[in-house]
Amino acid sequence: MKKIFGYVLGLVAALFAAGAIATNANADGSDADAASGSSNAGSALIGPAMGSSDAGGAAEISSAESSSQQPAEKPAKKPAKKPARKLAKKLAKREKRVAADKKLRGRLHYRKDAREILFQKGKKGEEVYLYNRKGKEVKKFRVAKNGRFDIKLSKKQAKKLDEGGKYFHFAVYQKGYKPYEIRYYIYK
Repeated sequence: MKKIFGYVLGLVAALFAAGAIATNANADGSDADAASGSSNAGSALIGPAMGSSDAGGAAEISSAESSSQQPAEKPAKKPAKKPARKLAKKLAKREKRVAADKKLRGRLHYRKDAREILFQKGKKGEEVYLYNRKGKEVKKFRVAKNGRFDIKLSKKQAKKLDEGGKYFHFAVYQKGYKPYEIRYYIYK
């Protein structure tokens, strides 16, 4: 393949040199005609129509030159952009994890259809989302102070929280920490 490519480049160089010499000779002739006062416009119209060697040689050189340069040059590749999802995962790995003994948890057992949920080990500013077993959001709230606290539910929310199984779960989001989820079992 390299040998063939070398032959093609040698041929193109020879044609290019011959075309440059022919162009210079033609330019010298045009200068002489211009000095004598004759017009070269008629010969320019007749030459390409009759297939003169100058016009044909220039066309061959330009076509050969353009075909030989296309495979030799490769366009520079642009760096691929990382999807936002990969960046989010990378940033999530950098976040600290909440230690198991410092995670928010339920204080007492939750009974079915109860309208009050008791929590402990809350941190001020945490956002807590309650989900039933089917994954539907029942309630969200922000923790107001550190330590123990309770959440009051309406009858409709309590019924929705009990839907779909023996437990519900809550997700906790705290600034600077990786979010976590905890299951909370429902006792009868």
